[in-house]
Amino acid sequence: MKRFMCGPGQHSSDKALCILMVAARLFLLAETRYLHAERLDLLGRNDKYVSLVNFSIPQLCQFTVCIDLNRTANVSSWAAFSYDANNTSTDINDIELGLSGENKQLRLYLFGTRRDIEIDPALFAWYSVCCLWDTRKQLLEVYCNGKLVHTENVSSAECLKPNGSLVLGHLHKSKDGFIVRVSNSFIGSLYYFQMWDRVMGQEELLDCAMGNTVSWKEEYWDFSSILPVADRHLRCAGSSEASSTRAPTLAPLPPTSSTNGTISLSFFNVDMNFSLFYKTERDPDYYDARKLLENWFSIIFNGEELVVTNFKVSYTCKAIIKATSLETEEVLTLKIKQLLNDTYKEGPLSLYVKPEDVAVKPIALMDCPESFSHTAYKGNYSWPLTSPAAKAEVSCRKNPLQSAQRSCAINIELEQAFWKKPNMTECKLLEELPNNILDLHDITITEENAHDVVQHILYLLPEATLRMEELEIIASKIADIVRLADMSTTLAETILSILNYILLQEIEDQYIRKMTNSILKTTEEMGYKVTYTERNTSVITTSLALLVTRPDPSVFGGLAFGVTSYNRGMDLKINVQENPFKKALASVFLPKSLKKFLGIEHSDPDKHSKIQFKFFGTTSLFADDSLTERLNTYVVSASIENASIQNLNEPVTITLQHMDQNTGNAAVHCVFWDFQKNNGLGGWNTSGCEMEYTDMNYTICFCNHLTHFGVLLDLSRTEIDITHDRILTVISYAGCGASSLFLGVTLVIYLALEKLRRDNPSKILLNLCAALLMLNMVFLTNSWLSSFNQPGLCITVAVLLHYFLLAAFTWMCLESVHFYLALVKVFNVYVPKYILKCCIAGWGAAIHDGVAGSSRSQQKSQNRKKYGKWEMSGRED
Repeated sequence: MKRFMCGPGQHSSDKALCILMVAARLFLLAETRYLHAERLDLLGRNDKYVSLVNFSIPQLCQFTVCIDLNRTANVSSWAAFSYDANNTSTDINDIELGLSGENKQLRLYLFGTRRDIEIDPALFAWYSVCCLWDTRKQLLEVYCNGKLVHTENVSSAECLKPNGSLVLGHLHKSKDGFIVRVSNSFIGSLYYFQMWDRVMGQEELLDCAMGNTVSWKEEYWDFSSILPVADRHLRCAGSSEASSTRAPTLAPLPPTSSTNGTISLSFFNVDMNFSLFYKTERDPDYYDARKLLENWFSIIFNGEELVVTNFKVSYTCKAIIKATSLETEEVLTLKIKQLLNDTYKEGPLSLYVKPEDVAVKPIALMDCPESFSHTAYKGNYSWPLTSPAAKAEVSCRKNPLQSAQRSCAINIELEQAFWKKPNMTECKLLEELPNNILDLHDITITEENAHDVVQHILYLLPEATLRMEELEIIASKIADIVRLADMSTTLAETILSILNYILLQEIEDQYIRKMTNSILKTTEEMGYKVTYTERNTSVITTSLALLVTRPDPSVFGGLAFGVTSYNRGMDLKINVQENPFKKALASVFLPKSLKKFLGIEHSDPDKHSKIQFKFFGTTSLFADDSLTERLNTYVVSASIENASIQNLNEPVTITLQHMDQNTGNAAVHCVFWDFQKNNGLGGWNTSGCEMEYTDMNYTICFCNHLTHFGVLLDLSRTEIDITHDRILTVISYAGCGASSLFLGVTLVIYLALEKLRRDNPSKILLNLCAALLMLNMVFLTNSWLSSFNQPGLCITVAVLLHYFLLAAFTWMCLESVHFYLALVKVFNVYVPKYILKCCIAGWGAAIHDGVAGSSRSQQKSQNRKKYGKWEMSGRED
């Protein structure tokens, strides 16, 4: 191509043409609008961005690119700009050049690679970031506010690829000239993007010079979706536009419309039936199905084009899918159906979906509108227009480096977007809380300051006197917090930590006694308000533990809660399982019959009732001055949400380990905490609870209701010392031995002299003596037989003692009947086969009762084995 130049040796016609060209050039320069005093404000929306138009970026083996940025929201991921020239890759990270932020670091993208720089730009502050690349030196340099912050020798001789797409405020990918994907949207202000085809000197970077490849002029950019905002306080607002501007080195390209390349955001509702197959001993429940679907969705929807925002599982699965794509709704609907028509297997579980069981329909969701939150303790917050399934963040008023968050969620049932409650946990209070617990009396508890108040109380506790006034204020504030709609696990853990600290202190009983019922009711209400999504959640402190679960009633076959480890004030471990614990410090087993209280009639899992278990590793809360017995176990409790459980046919089993061994075989009582006892102060009650088994270390209780359980040790019984115990043992054996001797002599005499045993009274006497003799012999050999530690032998001895004792009583009864017949009814008294009938009655009735006693003994043995009796006593099954 012949290049035309103006010069002194040209013809007059050429000179006239040259003059016209210079005039046209000056006219164009007059029409060009410079943006020295204008910035771009971005609100983090994916559908609004600014892109380069009318000009192309050439191949650059040396370049300098600079941009000024001011962040106004504390988001973990953001992007200042991106340049993409790779049309074959759809990976959002595979871009030619870009600048973003990730996890409080700057991230630079260069030639498809990325590197993190240890700089975290603060909010509400302007930063000028420049990237310099020299292919010949293979040197990369990054400057921030004119200072070198990163230098690197890169083993690459690549040059910047030409004719790519440049977008401000997003990471993006382009295909066939269209923007097909954006992410990491910027929230804040961008300004003064410049690009040069050379490596600038450090002193030139902040001189407000205009780039000779891309410049901060209106003609370079498409501002159709975001308009620049005038700001005379900007860094280069007062600079001379004519002196700082250079003409572009490339000819302009034909104008293109960036709106054609804008991706669309759409949402789809999915209703799906699925078949669940399993190879497990127990039936899978709702949580197994939910976890399986969650993992499957993460595999089939693993890109950014289709994302499952939320889903719900009952007898069917309902889900909301967000689509970020250029495809039409019909194409996306078909694509979603094809992805869901599949089989997925994970371990022993697998699911299968048929094509006819999937229904997909597009839904129209409105953005969450601009909203305003007024808070008395943390200031006012303005929430921008936010797309569904996205999160808005604005800087805190007191500490702007942190941010408040609010999610624009989607209601699956109503198919509507809605604002969730703001999360202001990271924001500080506008005014400091008083440094005295008593001064907290006038603080009103709200959702925004609840976390701050409990953290402040926990901070003040070591310096508090914990007198009655302070305890009442603490209890009052905790009760106000628990009355709020929802409660996070963190907030619940802080409240339990406060109670844990108080209960571990040596506080006078009269103070804590008045708070017992209030603390128990508050902790139970708190447990049911803790928000969680898994099968169960637990909150554990050094001596208190709370576990809440929402079981699937359709497969409920019983549930056990156990404390597997605890050493006062440390090492507290809890667990929940379907079968009774064989060995635990404390455990509660709920029978299968409680299924009817769990909301089995509801198909919506969110309407199923929760079960709550609690463990109290300190007994100071459960003082009862009306009793002489002492609480000798820790306290466990169980309850079901919105249900009063009483008079169960199948009892609840509570196993509790004694804090002090019951070496004196003192009487124990299974008790529960009665809130109405002692004029409303609460106290221990035995109604509905019975002791099933006890030994030196453990007690097993059966109760027909749910509440707080414990075991009382009877202190009124005086323990027998070793000397008196030995004396009483000698007396018992001597008496039984002498009785056995004379009974034996009596039997020998009557059996040796036939004349003495001819009449009926003598025969009845012989049978009575035989029963008494055998009773004494079994009793005397009992201690020796028990040394063999054989359960079967112990049962046999028990049955024999039971049988011969009953036989002795029966023969005494028969002898009294015989005396009645002989002395009162003297005449006309004849009973055929009289002695035979007496023998059948005397020995037969005892046999019947002995078999019944044996059956009960075996049943008790099985019960003890089932609930861990042999493990507790050191024996093996």
